[in-house]
Amino acid sequence: MWMSSLRLGDTEEPAKSILEKINEQRGAVPKLLLTMARRPDVLNGRQTMNMAVHGGNSTLGKRREELISYYIATIGGCYG
Repeated sequence: MWMSSLRLGDTEEPAKSILEKINEQRGAVPKLLLTMARRPDVLNGRQTMNMAVHGGNSTLGKRREELISYYIATIGGCYG
Protein backbone atom coordinates (compact mmCIF):
# COMPACT_ATOMS: atom_id res chain seq x y z
CA MET A 1 0.00 0.00 0.00
CA TRP A 2 1.34 3.42 -0.96
CA MET A 3 0.82 6.33 1.40
CA SER A 4 0.47 9.79 -0.05
CA SER A 5 1.36 12.96 1.76
CA LEU A 6 -1.25 15.39 3.00
CA ARG A 7 -1.37 19.10 2.30
CA LEU A 8 -0.55 21.34 5.22
CA GLY A 9 -4.07 22.79 5.18
CA ASP A 10 -5.64 19.31 5.30
CA THR A 11 -3.98 18.22 8.53
CA GLU A 12 -5.74 18.04 11.88
CA GLU A 13 -4.52 18.53 15.44
CA PRO A 14 -2.13 17.58 16.95
CA ALA A 15 -0.22 17.12 13.67
CA LYS A 16 -1.29 20.53 12.38
CA SER A 17 0.45 22.50 15.14
CA ILE A 18 3.65 20.44 14.76
CA LEU A 19 3.74 20.99 11.01
CA GLU A 20 2.93 24.70 11.26
CA LYS A 21 5.87 25.17 13.63
CA ILE A 22 8.16 23.34 11.18
CA ASN A 23 6.83 25.49 8.34
CA GLU A 24 7.59 28.67 10.30
CA GLN A 25 11.13 27.51 11.08
CA ARG A 26 12.06 26.09 7.69
CA GLY A 27 9.74 27.86 5.27
CA ALA A 28 8.44 24.50 4.01
CA VAL A 29 7.41 21.10 5.31
CA PRO A 30 9.12 18.00 3.84
CA LYS A 31 6.79 15.47 2.21
CA LEU A 32 7.99 12.80 4.62
CA LEU A 33 6.55 14.78 7.53
CA LEU A 34 3.33 15.49 5.63
CA THR A 35 2.99 11.74 5.16
CA MET A 36 3.70 11.10 8.85
CA ALA A 37 0.85 13.52 9.63
CA ARG A 38 -1.52 10.67 8.79
CA ARG A 39 -0.34 9.13 12.08
CA PRO A 40 0.11 12.03 14.52
CA ASP A 41 1.63 9.76 17.18
CA VAL A 42 4.40 8.80 14.74
CA LEU A 43 4.98 12.43 13.74
CA ASN A 44 5.09 13.51 17.39
CA GLY A 45 7.58 10.73 18.23
CA ARG A 46 9.79 11.74 15.33
CA GLN A 47 9.75 15.38 16.40
CA THR A 48 10.52 14.47 20.02
CA MET A 49 13.52 12.42 18.88
CA ASN A 50 14.61 15.13 16.45
CA MET A 51 14.54 17.79 19.17
CA ALA A 52 16.55 15.56 21.51
CA VAL A 53 19.24 15.24 18.84
CA HIS A 54 19.09 18.64 17.12
CA GLY A 55 17.34 20.92 19.58
CA GLY A 56 20.37 22.42 21.25
CA ASN A 57 19.36 20.70 24.48
CA SER A 58 22.48 18.59 24.88
CA THR A 59 25.74 19.64 26.49
CA LEU A 60 27.19 19.95 22.97
CA GLY A 61 25.16 23.01 22.07
CA LYS A 62 23.19 23.61 18.89
CA ARG A 63 26.17 24.46 16.65
CA ARG A 64 28.06 21.25 17.46
CA GLU A 65 24.88 19.19 17.16
CA GLU A 66 24.31 20.59 13.66
CA LEU A 67 27.93 19.98 12.63
CA ILE A 68 27.78 16.37 13.80
CA SER A 69 24.43 15.88 12.07
CA TYR A 70 25.81 17.29 8.82
CA TYR A 71 28.90 15.09 9.04
CA ILE A 72 26.88 11.92 9.67
CA ALA A 73 24.42 12.75 6.87
CA THR A 74 27.31 13.29 4.47
CA ILE A 75 28.88 9.95 5.40
CA GLY A 76 25.50 8.30 4.91
CA GLY A 77 25.06 9.84 1.46
CA CYS A 78 22.15 12.11 2.47
CA TYR A 79 22.31 15.34 0.52
CA GLY A 80 19.87 18.20 0.07
